[in-house]
Amino acid sequence: MAPSSEYIIEFKIDVFKTLKLAGTTTGVLVAIGLGAYYIHRSLQSSKRVVLRDEVRNILRPFQLSEEQIRRVMANLNSEMTNGLKSNSATNELAMFPTYVHHGPSGQESGEYLVVDLGGSNFRVSHVVIEARNRMRLNNKIFLIPHSLLLGEGEKLFDYIAECLQRFIDDNKLSLHKSSDYKFDLAFTFSFPCHQTSLREATLVSWTKGFSCTSVVGNDVALMLQEAINRRKGLKIEVVALVNDTVGTLMACSSTYRDCRAGVILGTGTNACYFEHLDNVPKWISPRDNATKNVIISTEWGALGKNGCLDFIRTDIDRELDESSLTPQQQVFEKMISALYLGEIVRLIIVDLVQRSILFPGRMQKSPSIRPDYNIFLILRGSFYAKHVADIESDTTEDLSITTNILTSIGIHEPSYDDCYIIREVCKTVSLRAAKLAAAAIAVLINRLNMPSVTVAVDGTLFRHHQNFKKNLIRTIDRLVPRTHRLVLSEDGSSKGSALVAAVDRRLKSASTTVEKTFPS
Repeated sequence: MAPSSEYIIEFKIDVFKTLKLAGTTTGVLVAIGLGAYYIHRSLQSSKRVVLRDEVRNILRPFQLSEEQIRRVMANLNSEMTNGLKSNSATNELAMFPTYVHHGPSGQESGEYLVVDLGGSNFRVSHVVIEARNRMRLNNKIFLIPHSLLLGEGEKLFDYIAECLQRFIDDNKLSLHKSSDYKFDLAFTFSFPCHQTSLREATLVSWTKGFSCTSVVGNDVALMLQEAINRRKGLKIEVVALVNDTVGTLMACSSTYRDCRAGVILGTGTNACYFEHLDNVPKWISPRDNATKNVIISTEWGALGKNGCLDFIRTDIDRELDESSLTPQQQVFEKMISALYLGEIVRLIIVDLVQRSILFPGRMQKSPSIRPDYNIFLILRGSFYAKHVADIESDTTEDLSITTNILTSIGIHEPSYDDCYIIREVCKTVSLRAAKLAAAAIAVLINRLNMPSVTVAVDGTLFRHHQNFKKNLIRTIDRLVPRTHRLVLSEDGSSKGSALVAAVDRRLKSASTTVEKTFPS
């Protein structure tokens, strides 16, 4: 921390000696001491205000007005409608039908495996669904070597199949099963896919740091099935390809019957909701009286690729986009998700350092950047969303939490003012993300047009970033007059995906029963 001003300390000592020699009363000493203290605080406060005025000019483009938020809502709603009309490549949003038409009824049952792939690791789960959707769950997380994230796609799927075999063997799941028994597997795949059935899905593009070759344009469910088939003795059938938002929705809808939307606010962001098929002109698959709705995966992270968000994008946003693995893609996601929040803050801090607003004394002592700042200032991704959350919520008197975080990443002995400014940066970036996410969720609630709506939400930002969550809820309450609630979805990517497979099994079984009862 920066030391107190020396002249104030010397002033207090001199006054103390003088008054003591003069025999002044203790009350006068206290009064003068308090006076000196408040003068000191006043000087520090005035200094801080000047610094904050400089910072405000840099942060102002990140501060969204009510008019801007409403305009984001209008643009998103318009692009959602356009995306439902056709699969044109010029559409901002893909609005993929997921071929999930029904929520759970409570009559589902069975045993399922689930693979959840969506980040730098993946999870394998064993889910047993009992009466009234009570579930037993066992899972294990497997790390994905970085080389597989960027390498040949077939090797990634072979690795997943290998881990499936290890999971089954370690948990003795095949024990007491007949020799011809096959596990039904739901594949939770959190990337943009064009589905043509519940178990057929073509990858449109990688996001979230993946760039495996020979996968885009191919059926990922089939690629996983082929990798499983290459392992002799591994008897698994991929029965459903499930987006993580759909799993989030399904897991909550077993408890909340008015749950009609699912949202992910984590490494990436996306949402799904139940849409009436009459509002989906591009739907070409068969339909009957029992098929009136379908869950749509909005892929809203791509909003802005044609420029509809340019009115709120900053120079920092553009710099981040240009240096990312997916330039000109996932524009909305890059303003909201945990993968990018820390990098936005880092780029702002670098800008403040270059303007001599942050760490000015240190930067002036040497013509080159000090070694202890090098990694942070030049290494993309060295500041995390967790740092943003912890610094934003730092209420300690001396901002010690912020000091410790900055020290841990190579910024040693930051002053109070440095910490204060960085906290303001984190607050501003986090608040913008929360407002944008709130605007998007508000559009979902309004489109559903129900008296009461429950929105299932999952992801690290909603789970662990408390200020983000508070700002999100506060903004939605202001934007949406109708009754609504946001509910944390527990194990959506495993339980929810298993429910998708279970609902499909139940409906097929019922259809088979009807055919046997009323043969054609």
